[in-house]
Amino acid sequence: MKITLIYAYWPNQPGGVTWCDLPWALRDKGLPKKLNDAGHEVLETILMAEEPFAEDFAAGLKLAGDIGDAVREAADKGELVVILAGSCALAAIGAIAGLGPETHIAWFDAHPDLNTPETTTSGLFEGMALAAASGHAWRRIVEAEARVTEPARLDQAVLFGARDVDEAEVDLIALTGVSHAETVADLKSALASAGSVYAHLDMDVHDGLEVRTNSPAILGGPTIEEVRRALCEIEKLKVLAITGLDPAAPDAASAARIAIDHVLAIAEARSRNS
Repeated sequence: MKITLIYAYWPNQPGGVTWCDLPWALRDKGLPKKLNDAGHEVLETILMAEEPFAEDFAAGLKLAGDIGDAVREAADKGELVVILAGSCALAAIGAIAGLGPETHIAWFDAHPDLNTPETTTSGLFEGMALAAASGHAWRRIVEAEARVTEPARLDQAVLFGARDVDEAEVDLIALTGVSHAETVADLKSALASAGSVYAHLDMDVHDGLEVRTNSPAILGGPTIEEVRRALCEIEKLKVLAITGLDPAAPDAASAARIAIDHVLAIAEARSRNS
């Protein structure tokens, strides 16, 4: 099958964390070669925030718009799209822009990322990723810079593995009808009516006792095998974004191998079922 890998680089390093280098970390660990060796046709697209102020917020959102254009082109051809991005917010905004607002969202993440500028205590943009993609945060600038005409619908989003949830996020989840899947069966049920699915995979979704993808370990959550099985069971998966892997984290090398094995398993499942 044809697989488009989108390497999206935004040189923003909040607090010095090098999430931005995730695309190159997975490429250097052999993701395209392993997909080719497994018999898949791999197409690679490199997108980078524009200089001279590439690390700025506006440049990042313009990159999200470029991600959306690339997703739309590849998805229209029936290709499986894999976005490799340090920023889960830019990946989500871009994927939804490319697939359209009716797309269902499978959010594999230890956090719901549903804070807003009014509720955040960290100020971290990545903690507002799903809120920004659904029009609940930064709506005007997202529409203008990322060229988003209509945001995602949170009643078509399902959380998997979320366990570090702020009080304000609990309120927004209840208000908007976000689902929360505890099992693979729950996830399949929540996505049963989906025509297309965007899967966001923050590597911190995994139990921190198995793998530490960032410096702070988030304990609990699904196992590596449970995450892989859940991803492979998403029948209408159109786009997968892999985020949340700090190449400087204690288990970065093993986390990269896990991420690559997830992609290989999804591609195999898609080929088998096509």
